[in-house]
Amino acid sequence: MIDIHSHIIFGIDDGSKDEAMSLRMLQKAVASGTTSIFATSHLLQATNHPAWQYFLVGAVKLRALASEHNLPLAIYSGCEVFMDWDLLDIIAENGSFCLNGENFAAAQTSYILVELPMYFIPNYADDFWYELRLKGVVPILAHPERYTELMAKPDLLLRWRLDGLLLQCNIGSFAGHFGAQAEQAAKLLLANNLVDFVGSDAHRDSGRDTDMRAGAAVIRELAGEATLQQLTQINPQRIIAGTPLEVKVPQQLITKEKKSKWWNKLFK
Repeated sequence: MIDIHSHIIFGIDDGSKDEAMSLRMLQKAVASGTTSIFATSHLLQATNHPAWQYFLVGAVKLRALASEHNLPLAIYSGCEVFMDWDLLDIIAENGSFCLNGENFAAAQTSYILVELPMYFIPNYADDFWYELRLKGVVPILAHPERYTELMAKPDLLLRWRLDGLLLQCNIGSFAGHFGAQAEQAAKLLLANNLVDFVGSDAHRDSGRDTDMRAGAAVIRELAGEATLQQLTQINPQRIIAGTPLEVKVPQQLITKEKKSKWWNKLFK
């Protein structure tokens, strides 16, 4: 499996606290079947933020740590970029803060992982996606299943999808690790072919960690092995290779929960 979302660089955000924790996170990833992982520390504000080079150095240190302990794990650079209008001035310049940004010069397509504010959608969101596309990068929305307001606005989500937005669910959401509401939302997205990638979104070495097996088992049960491979291997390889990914837009949305408060207006 390839994990495109984790906070395994120590001492840079609210993820790993120190080198020892990062090592345990890497070890758990390998033990659970992960072969590649993206180190996507938070980029939260345009002022007083670490330089892109700082994130790259963090990834280099992790690679050395993995090599020292004979861990067969490829580690790629990146960030989880907060949707802040002022950040547009500093992101996606020569691959800065992009997923596998080190490969920017050789990439046909580059990708960037973006998170929304948890409890509201900025009024400039449409323009933010547009500006990213003008920069030549494809935005990936981190954990859409966790945004209650967005999940209550399927028309908005579908409009973003039609404009080319890709979606990354936290794989633990499928196993209920982020609560029942996120679990239901993740399963609805999966049923509608609105999940392109998954990630652990690991922040520590236990609990919210790098073990993706529980969520993977649920995806396999719900959608089959081929879909699991698409989300955990085939699609992430597109990021690594820097090649485009076809955006699937459902012809008609379906729901397994007819009494769900989400997406009601589409099923009247």
